[in-house]
Amino acid sequence: MTLNIYDILKELTESPAVTGHEEQRRKLIINYFTKFCDIVSVDFMGNVIGSVGTDDRSVMISGHYDQLGFIIRYIDERGYAYFSPVGGWDPRVAYGERVKVWIGNEPKDYLIGVIGTKPPQVTEAKERDAVVGFNDMRIDFGASSRESAEKMGVHSGTMCTPAILMDYVGAKGSDFVIGPALDDVSAIVSVIKTLEKLKENPPRGLKVYAVATVQEEIGSRGAHVAGYNLNPTYTINSDTTSAIAPGVDISRVGDVKLGNGPAIAFGPCFSKELCELMEKEAKLNNIPYQRRVVPDRSGNDSWELQVVKGGSICGLLSMPSKYMHSANEVVSLNDVKNVGELFYYTIKSLEKNNIKHTTELFRRT
Repeated sequence: MTLNIYDILKELTESPAVTGHEEQRRKLIINYFTKFCDIVSVDFMGNVIGSVGTDDRSVMISGHYDQLGFIIRYIDERGYAYFSPVGGWDPRVAYGERVKVWIGNEPKDYLIGVIGTKPPQVTEAKERDAVVGFNDMRIDFGASSRESAEKMGVHSGTMCTPAILMDYVGAKGSDFVIGPALDDVSAIVSVIKTLEKLKENPPRGLKVYAVATVQEEIGSRGAHVAGYNLNPTYTINSDTTSAIAPGVDISRVGDVKLGNGPAIAFGPCFSKELCELMEKEAKLNNIPYQRRVVPDRSGNDSWELQVVKGGSICGLLSMPSKYMHSANEVVSLNDVKNVGELFYYTIKSLEKNNIKHTTELFRRT
């Protein structure tokens, strides 16, 4: 049975995975990987690693599954929680957000709270144009005191996520979906779709590692560990990138549009021969694609995977997204499918196209 992209995205986004606390989502990813992989393992960081095939040459396809969230650091005597952002939040989009306060590791183990706002009726005029900083925000989850908060199961170190469910943008059945954590659950679903295709046509002469990495939002720490331990010949990562949207300057994002296919990244972080191979496979297999220029750091796991240990022949398939690092990110279902397709056809091409890591040019005899 063909996996439904919308259903998997919804299931994964509704399971919390704040960086460092990814347990619920990890269980779901493991279940999907075990349907299609020969071996599935989890390392000490929480990276989920599935493998298909056997060979000395290997390719690692990856996306991260941790998400932005909040961590409670202190509860005052009135029961309001001081908190800090986990990952790159803009305080403007967090202010007033409804949140789930996670008091356990099961899907229903949460309380509903809100990042309280100051009503305009009691706000000075000079305050209204100012950005409220995280140090001045509090989460209200119905506690009347620190003691009552602790009885409710809330302590310093408790994690919170946006209390928003994924849905279609516009009419039901639209190509666009909206919700939290689509950075980078969308790429994880692409990896799962690739594994589904590899189950029907396994790799030959190439071992495939499918890796769902952790802690990307605080510096690609999971990718560093997985890349070092697996030491793949090739790495192809997928992560969201900003597409054209209201207020987004085209000079910052180029011509990347939602629904126009994966954006193949070109720049110093990426191996030109692999990028050109991906472009060729997209054309041969009628996969819509875009080109994206990344002149410096990639800002995602590829930055680590290119150079970790002995380095890898590195590529990036960027997933177009609107409103990144908010609770209402938007991606295209067709883009998710097409990233998975391009992962697959690139893998099949690498079976016979041996782009070498190191080429010997001279040996004295």
